[in-house]
Amino acid sequence: MLFRSVNNKSVGLNFWSGAMSTYTNTYPSFRRFVVDAKTMLPVQIETYRFDPNAENPEFLLDHELTSYYDMPDLSPSSFDGLASRFLNEEALALKYLRTKSQQGPKGYNNCDEKCRKMVYCDVSTSTYQDSRLC
Repeated sequence: MLFRSVNNKSVGLNFWSGAMSTYTNTYPSFRRFVVDAKTMLPVQIETYRFDPNAENPEFLLDHELTSYYDMPDLSPSSFDGLASRFLNEEALALKYLRTKSQQGPKGYNNCDEKCRKMVYCDVSTSTYQDSRLC
């Protein structure tokens, strides 16, 4: 989720991650943040997930964020661009919805204009009230 300045410029990010849970509609997961040693800025975000039903259950790399969403980097402007892409790219919005729950719910088969707007609003702001007004 993006933090915006008073003039609506993307200036920061709020990273949500999965968790260990007893919910049956999501897979337990965690994220690994790789940071640049000099700047301490994130350069990679890897998501690992666990399938308890697998023959040999273990945490496996599910995806790396920039390559998964075809983003140039992890800057606020790149996330802003990703959010805007959700408005027009149904396959990308579906990818986000499925990944948001770590491949849990399988009920996302399409994402119409209203759905894509919801995804955009959820991602493009970090304030609940702002997302409702979106």
